[in-house]
Amino acid sequence: MKTAFFQSFEALSDREETPFRLSMVQAELKKNNLSGYLVPRSDVHQGEYVAACDERLSWLTGFTGSAGICIVGNDRAGVFVDGRYSIQAKKQTKSPFEVTQWNKKNFLQWIEKNIVKGEIGFDPWLHSHKEINELSEAFADTGIGFVPSDNLIDKVWLTRPHKVVSQAMSYPFKLAGLTAKDKCQQIAEIIKFKKADTAVITLPDSIAWLLNLRGKDVVHNPILHAFLIINGKGKIELFCNSENISNSITGLESFVTVSTLENFETSLTKLNGSVLLDETTVPFATVKILQSNDCKLIMGEDPIILPKACKNHVELKHARLCHKRDAVHMCEFLSWVDRQSEKEFDEIDAVIELENIRRKDENLKEISFDTIAASGPNAALPHYRVNYSSNRTIKRGEVLLVDSGGQYLDGTTDITRTIAIGTQSKEVKDAFTRVLKGLIAISELKFPCGTSGRDIDAFARAPLWQIGQDYAHGTGHGVGHYLSVHEGPQRISKFSDIEFKEGMIVSNEPGFYKEGKFGIRIENLILVKDPEFKTDNSFLEFETLTFVPIDRRLISLSLLDSYELEWINNYHSQCWKRAKDLVTAATKAWLKTMTRPL
Repeated sequence: MKTAFFQSFEALSDREETPFRLSMVQAELKKNNLSGYLVPRSDVHQGEYVAACDERLSWLTGFTGSAGICIVGNDRAGVFVDGRYSIQAKKQTKSPFEVTQWNKKNFLQWIEKNIVKGEIGFDPWLHSHKEINELSEAFADTGIGFVPSDNLIDKVWLTRPHKVVSQAMSYPFKLAGLTAKDKCQQIAEIIKFKKADTAVITLPDSIAWLLNLRGKDVVHNPILHAFLIINGKGKIELFCNSENISNSITGLESFVTVSTLENFETSLTKLNGSVLLDETTVPFATVKILQSNDCKLIMGEDPIILPKACKNHVELKHARLCHKRDAVHMCEFLSWVDRQSEKEFDEIDAVIELENIRRKDENLKEISFDTIAASGPNAALPHYRVNYSSNRTIKRGEVLLVDSGGQYLDGTTDITRTIAIGTQSKEVKDAFTRVLKGLIAISELKFPCGTSGRDIDAFARAPLWQIGQDYAHGTGHGVGHYLSVHEGPQRISKFSDIEFKEGMIVSNEPGFYKEGKFGIRIENLILVKDPEFKTDNSFLEFETLTFVPIDRRLISLSLLDSYELEWINNYHSQCWKRAKDLVTAATKAWLKTMTRPL
């Protein structure tokens, strides 16, 4: 049997069981006199990545994507997903679930049409305060209300996995660049600036960064499930599975008190004064507890998010080293793929080979996410995950899209390459080249301070827009430092108004997908930095961190202008110089061929 170390190829849900599971939840609706029930993808920490025991949406609907919500009615159930998952969700769900493209208008209209007047229940720990407030306001005076209730999924999910409890690891100062105490003082100053007495932090990656701790409570993400309260003096109460943190708390005892997760609610009831909260992530239940104390609530951004996103010079030094090693691993993998030209191999083979190559790196702790190795029509699913049922042999004349990354002790990587398997059609090559033009446009941007993701997203899409094409996902996401591969607040997206600041790392990944046929994506990580050129105004630019050849066999030279041609040749020259002395002999020969000037 084919196996991999970090990635499983078992199907994560069973769509055939979902109608019965839905009927059990609908029976609970009637018992609780509810007209509907909300089933989100999130857990109590409101993060994107959740443990197996919190995969309620997947268990109920069959949909395994990382974002979505289901609204269960007495007779119908709607599953709402964004453009990344529209095809996948339709494949993974079955009647009576109805898949609908997520936007606020569609969601509200579906509820109005399919839910009879009455109360819609929700678990107050699984929804943010902002989300529930907006829903309640939207349905004011309609006869439909939203009420906290017991978790109806947990009542009927009898085989729900146990919660993972991992041993915490102290993250070394030489890689973090700042001590936990220094970070806490920095955050305390932000709290005081916001005129708050304390802040409640519910995002595990924020807590991991702040205290220089890492864990394994969620697959592929080195975080601990925890809550945290920090005051304006930098004193902290940490709520976690404390029995697994005792060995890692050394050096924190003077300003950190550790309590169990179960004590979080009790401590909230004892808070008074002004409390800073991030309403986009804080659970609805947390806000209600604090309101019952007559606390003054100050709604703002998690005070840790921005300092965490702006990497310090030590983090950036190691990020560059980490990406250089990962580029070597990727070159070895891409060389291996090309050597399979006369052999038969499949998507799982590709995942295993790449993971085995990365595992030779002593700094590798995990992969960043389940590797996407998608060929033919599977590549048209932006977040495809191969399993034993979906696995297919990679055929000549197809492209193979591989999106992967490593969780190294000194950094987190994320890279996508689309690889030609044999001769490609003009349609595929032209689409690939337009995606490449978008990547180059973002890579070379110089932009004034104050620029946000929505201001530059169109640069990546413009080459596709010229012929009426587009892609249904954002152009880029923030990336953590041995933390979450999807890290806010920065994004390259038409929805993001977060200003880019020095030290932020963001992905640059335009794509194009033709349903049932092929998919293309090219992804590098880039760093926001001061520009090398000098101007009278304050500008920023991007530094590319990822140097791995882009498949020259897929480039239509006629679509590149002279500047773009010069860029790709200079980029490939850097790929060669950085990796040539670090790869094996076979890969060095491949690298020389793939990086020669166009």
